[in-house]
Amino acid sequence: MMTAQRLMDKRSEIRCLVEEYYREAFKTEVFVPGKSHVRYAGRIFDDAELSNAVDAVLDFWLTAGRFTDEFESGLAEYLQLKHAMLVNSGSSANLLALTALSSHLLGERRLKPGDEVITAAAGFPTTVNPIIQNGMIPVFVDIELGTYNVSPENVNAAIGPKTRAIFLAHTLGNPYDLDAISEIARKHELFLIEDCCDALGSRYKSRNVGTHGQISTFSFY
Repeated sequence: MMTAQRLMDKRSEIRCLVEEYYREAFKTEVFVPGKSHVRYAGRIFDDAELSNAVDAVLDFWLTAGRFTDEFESGLAEYLQLKHAMLVNSGSSANLLALTALSSHLLGERRLKPGDEVITAAAGFPTTVNPIIQNGMIPVFVDIELGTYNVSPENVNAAIGPKTRAIFLAHTLGNPYDLDAISEIARKHELFLIEDCCDALGSRYKSRNVGTHGQISTFSFY
């Protein structure tokens, strides 16, 4: 049997080989401002990420493991939040966020089938689907040209006797008026869910988005 030191040496050797493989297999293009394309999505990684992926497989952690714990704590620290939970996708995060607010642990305040949830009329369906999946009713508010976010005035006008929550995404990383939307939510005792799928790193008045509502979601697609 290999000793612990021998295993560590083998792991280090494998990591070095993976890094060497990356340099030979994936040519890094030099980014030239004004000339190079800025892609909104795609496979963007370097030798460290490839090496970490192999390192996780060497432990045969094919699901959540030590890297998950490190990621969750690091993200929570970056956002200055108490908790962060990693799931398989931003879509699942949205479903989990809304479903969590229907928990019986919230007592009379919990969301129930038939409740109305205000959301944007123009956006990804993954913000709307959890509302429908939980038997609730989406109330659509149109966006404004220029910001492509909903206006607080329109959100306020859409509130009715069955309204229980506001579920909005920060469009393409552009934060909506969080001061006004948060105040509306507080005034009417509504849950505010921030869908930050495109907005990790965006700030509203020097404060990270995702830190204003009861729950926030992010995506790394």
